[in-house]
Amino acid sequence: MKITIWSDFVCPFCYIGESHLEEALKKFEHADEVEIEYKSFLLSPESQYTPGKNYYQAFADEKGVPLEQAKAMMGQVLDMAKQSSVSINYDIAKFTNTVDAHHVFQYAKAEGKGNEFFKRFYDAHFNEGEVLSDNETIVRLAKEVGLDEVKVRNIIETKEYSNELTHDLAESRQVGVQGVPFFVFDNKYALSGARPAEYFTQVLEKVWEEKESK
Repeated sequence: MKITIWSDFVCPFCYIGESHLEEALKKFEHADEVEIEYKSFLLSPESQYTPGKNYYQAFADEKGVPLEQAKAMMGQVLDMAKQSSVSINYDIAKFTNTVDAHHVFQYAKAEGKGNEFFKRFYDAHFNEGEVLSDNETIVRLAKEVGLDEVKVRNIIETKEYSNELTHDLAESRQVGVQGVPFFVFDNKYALSGARPAEYFTQVLEKVWEEKESK
């Protein structure tokens, strides 16, 4: 069984939803026969990190809402994260775009390290306050998952792998992705959002049964 996930490193619902999927997979009898592939999605490709501006204000400015409303929205996300045993720290998180990071992710995927790359960048954003648009940060984190530093720097400079990134984004539109996370099971069943683990369990069982009945 193959599960394709469109996601972005700065998407809290992706972070939470994928933790639910992992929880479901721990109880799934055939988990060792499940392949997971990440694909790129850009939540805020035009956003720029502004030093000194905290996440709440940056989010409020991006969405055009009052600061208190932004804080309330973030509070709802934090409540959901706590219920899912997922750690998110908006007091140190940095609001920014992830375009360059996704170019390097495409290289990581080509090297068989795409899933590891995604998880490392999730943690860097939500728990370590890293600026994912900063070149040196991208290089350092990429090295941590075993990627070549010289190659990573070249990708950031030349935008190599832009075709692969564009392909992921185009494919997302073709399959109807309007928001992330977006999960596709065996190119048949699609789910969006941070669904509960029990929901993922039901889908895993259904897809497996149909697969075996052929």
